[in-house]
Amino acid sequence: MSTKQAAIGSNQLLNGLNDHLRSQFIDLCEVVDLTLGEVIGNPGDAIQHIYFPLQGVISWEKKITDSPDLMITLIGNEGMLCISSVLGIDITPCRAVVQKTGFALRIAAADFTEQLEQNPELNTLLQRYVFVNYNQLMQTAACNLFHLLESRLAKLILMFQDRSQSDELHITQELLAQMLGVRRVGVTKAAGSLQRKNFISYSRGNIIIHDRQGLKTASCLCYQADRDTYAHILDSTISTLKNVPDDDEILT
Repeated sequence: MSTKQAAIGSNQLLNGLNDHLRSQFIDLCEVVDLTLGEVIGNPGDAIQHIYFPLQGVISWEKKITDSPDLMITLIGNEGMLCISSVLGIDITPCRAVVQKTGFALRIAAADFTEQLEQNPELNTLLQRYVFVNYNQLMQTAACNLFHLLESRLAKLILMFQDRSQSDELHITQELLAQMLGVRRVGVTKAAGSLQRKNFISYSRGNIIIHDRQGLKTASCLCYQADRDTYAHILDSTISTLKNVPDDDEILT
C-alpha cells in the first residue's frame, strides 16, 4: 500500500466525503513532509497549494505592529490550511508555521478550485468547515478577553493534544506565551499550577499529559464549545454526505 493510499481516512475533514469522492480528491494530492518551524505561507502571498494535515500541527499567526506574532488557531488532521480558498480568495491572510512535525496531503490551488466546482458535496463540506472556523475564532476572541490564563492554557494543551494525537508534547514556554498572548512568567505560573494538580508534567518544553479529564475540568468552557460546534455542524453534514450516491451508483 502506498503512502497516499494509507492516508485515506487520516484527515477527518476529507473523511466526511464518501469513498469514491475522497479517493478521487486524494488522487490529485501529493503527500508532503511538515518540518518543525517551516513557514508555509506569509500574509499577502498568493495561495499555491491547500494543505490537509494527516499528522503534525500548523498554526496561523497574526503580526501586530511592534508586538510578537500572536497565534490565532491550530490546524491538525481535523481540518485544512487556507480556508480562504473555499471563498474564492487566493491570498494568504496570516503567517502559517508548522508547530509539530508530520505530513499532509497537498493539492495545487487550481486543482482544488476545479474540484470545488465539480463536486457540490466537497463544496458543501468545506463551506461548513469555514463556518466552524469563523465561530471558533469568535469564541477565542471572547476567551482571551474574559477567561483566566490557567484555564486558557489547559484549553490550549487539549487542543494541541487533539491535533497531535499524543500525550507527549514538545512546546516551549516561549511558544506557549506566543500562543496565549502573554509573558513567559505567566505561562510558568499557570503550567506550575496544572503540574501541582498532577494534570501534566512540564520540563524544558516537554509536556506529558497525565490526566486529560482533569485538564478538561481546568479548561474554560470554550474548549468543549469548540468541539460541540465542530460536531454539530460537520458531523451532521458528514452524515448527510455519506449517504449521497456517487455518479456511478446513480447510473447503475
